[in-house]
Amino acid sequence: MTRTTLDEADTKTAKPSVRGKVQDRVLTSLRYGLMSGLFVPGQVFSLRKLASSLGTSPMPIRESLSRLVAANALEELPNRSVRVPRLNATNLSQLFEMRTLIEGVATRVACEKATDELLDKLERHNDSIIAAHSQGDMAEVLRANQKFHFAIYRHADSDIMMPLIESLWLRSGPTMYYSLNSPGLWDASSHMKILEAMAARTSEDARAAMVEDILKTGNYLIEKASMRTSSGPFAELGTLGVDDMT
Repeated sequence: MTRTTLDEADTKTAKPSVRGKVQDRVLTSLRYGLMSGLFVPGQVFSLRKLASSLGTSPMPIRESLSRLVAANALEELPNRSVRVPRLNATNLSQLFEMRTLIEGVATRVACEKATDELLDKLERHNDSIIAAHSQGDMAEVLRANQKFHFAIYRHADSDIMMPLIESLWLRSGPTMYYSLNSPGLWDASSHMKILEAMAARTSEDARAAMVEDILKTGNYLIEKASMRTSSGPFAELGTLGVDDMT
């Protein structure tokens, strides 16, 4: 993540175009963090810490968080703080059902126009997932997984599907953390099926493999949320949140 340091005086006197670029960069960073699972359900955002990590003032952080609240990707609490929504089994079931429908179609379309360049890119991303998982670098596993999926979806080149996919990942991405310790879930077998179908240009097989990949994670998370019991100061019955990070 590229860091650009702006002191408070610079921010106040910056031209609108500069402020706009900073705002766009901050929003892009936060959206990426949500979609790739670098933020988790129940996590409350600190303006000061985010501003420090992104090398900017709190103002663009606050504006970006407000925009994400308006998009239902984040939620505002009664004390005006902002957090990643906690999701119950019903929420997760609906999210992953929509993901299978839309991302399945996007994968089929991408397969129909697959190129050797796309296949090379997907293989590199998948190799990164396998390598990171073997090294225990779970943050990199999540980042590489997001890159793998979005390389396919962008190749579908759809102005209709892409915003919908991004919206779904803003909500489901933060839950991905809880799937990392599931035995066999990150064995890359579904990704290999996707790659094989892409290479063979069999679009329906590619769609089915993508649906399988999404449901492997979705079904695990839905089961985990369904089994949740109320415990701890942050617990909410039937939801996944920061108190489940063990």
